[in-house]
Amino acid sequence: MLPPHPPSDHRLPDGRTVPWQGLYTGPRVLGAREVAALADRLIGMDCSSVPAAAAKELVPFHMLPGHRPPALLLHSTTGTLRAFEGEVADLAAGRSPHDVTTYTEARSVLLATADDLAVGRTAPWAEAVGIRGVPAVDLGDREHYYLSHALLVMAAEHDRGADTPLRRIIGWLRAHRDAVIRVYALDLEMQIFLLWLRRAADLPRLVTDANGPVIATRWNRKRHLHPCVDAAERLDPAGLSPEELLAAEQRLSEAHGHLGLRIPVLPGYLVAREHADRDAFTAGVLRAAELLRGRYGTTTAALKPSEAGDGARITGHLDLTDTGRLARVAREAHLLGDDYLLEAWVEFLPVELGGRSVPVAPSGHFRHGQVAEGITLQALNGYAWAGNTYVDEAGWTGLGLPEPVYRTIRGALESIRAAFLGEPSRLDGSHQALVTGGIDFAVGRLGGRFGERPAVGAIDFNLSSNGAECLRAFLDEARRRGVAEGYAATRVFRPTPWATLRRLEAVAAARLPAGGLAQAVACVPDRWGMIATTGTTPAEAAGRATELVDTLTTTGLAHTTTGLAHTTTPAHSPA
Repeated sequence: MLPPHPPSDHRLPDGRTVPWQGLYTGPRVLGAREVAALADRLIGMDCSSVPAAAAKELVPFHMLPGHRPPALLLHSTTGTLRAFEGEVADLAAGRSPHDVTTYTEARSVLLATADDLAVGRTAPWAEAVGIRGVPAVDLGDREHYYLSHALLVMAAEHDRGADTPLRRIIGWLRAHRDAVIRVYALDLEMQIFLLWLRRAADLPRLVTDANGPVIATRWNRKRHLHPCVDAAERLDPAGLSPEELLAAEQRLSEAHGHLGLRIPVLPGYLVAREHADRDAFTAGVLRAAELLRGRYGTTTAALKPSEAGDGARITGHLDLTDTGRLARVAREAHLLGDDYLLEAWVEFLPVELGGRSVPVAPSGHFRHGQVAEGITLQALNGYAWAGNTYVDEAGWTGLGLPEPVYRTIRGALESIRAAFLGEPSRLDGSHQALVTGGIDFAVGRLGGRFGERPAVGAIDFNLSSNGAECLRAFLDEARRRGVAEGYAATRVFRPTPWATLRRLEAVAAARLPAGGLAQAVACVPDRWGMIATTGTTPAEAAGRATELVDTLTTTGLAHTTTGLAHTTTPAHSPA
């Protein structure tokens, strides 16, 4: 396997440098001006015109039963979730980075078959396509952090007459005119590239399994869940119960204002970062804390970035009476540039799953424009998502969990889908554009004025391809193979530096249960790995996944601690 990218120094905006090391790509990231120049050069558009063109030329994919067209896989992590900034923050703090861009590429291979074409450039991705027997195109560009940026730069080289790997991609598309383009997120950079690709392949349109551009950029974040501090302060809470107050505040949120969306949420407030200097932003966080204390009797909260995924940059269990620490945390958050939410802390309801007590952190999903079957229970490693266990209603109640909560979550998912099917003129390009994504929920106790009553709240909109798609793809594969076990689980762990996907696969094959299926999904040595197992119940599937990770640990292929990067204690914003 090729080694990680050679170490180098990366200069921060404030002039400091951090060592860029231990990742499989370099730190080259295109700035806004570079992206705008490439949009003009490649497709003759300014960036403001791109989403409208993408909405016309890139068509959402709605799969018909029994029909699976060939797919071109272009899974690039997205700047809208600030993955690169998360890596830099980890490196600057002396923590191990996630290497999000590499594991996003590597795990996407599980979604492919021998009829597809996978595109990537990192060594873990190359190992995965080799083991799975998936046709692949290696771009070779490992200097750019984002795959989408590498594609844009290469497209410009292609237009100048260079012999690039894009020639094979274009030829494949011409030979597979019904192909679906599978992407992680249809962000601005990917929109530009796909518009260029459509022209280069001389096709009337491209079909993608991604959400529409407006959903990918506007709604794939957390800021719309809660009202901004200014609007909330103008609301008179007199005489309202906590539930009535929460509903009134939700009506002030962006999601309700533009989508008419009403779903269960936790108390929380948006603190806008744009145009706010450090002092104003810090004051906004302190004002939000006062609202939580005064209106709901809340004593603890989490400060969560609007545009980050995988639990990155969350500060949890903040004491709302400790204004000194709140101010310090807010000042640090201001440096990173996006909006933040101050959200009431929930004490998760626990459940016994696979022999361990875990927090009830469910996630529901959309696939091909429909609400996906069942939901998943997320495994958490600190603030970060660490896998999923599939449950249906029978599996949920079989774990002793309250049936009304399951139905509340399923109802919320249907409400979200219905909201994006509403009046087209109101949706600003989002009408019928929701194809894929996940919604994370918290189930537990808020305390304060809510007392001991259990709360259910949506805590994150992850409206792009997501890690749970690996679980669902694995379960699909198990069913195609005739595996009778109806449940499955995935687990994320940190492999040792000498672990490889082939070695993980050998251990998984040796642990294969009779009548079941176990598989290694991806391996980024010393950074990120995933395995999957089936079971006759959710608890059995989860238990087998835990046992497989334990076996990998005892055989020296997984670290003795499950820590991925910087997370330490449970919080309520998994990816």
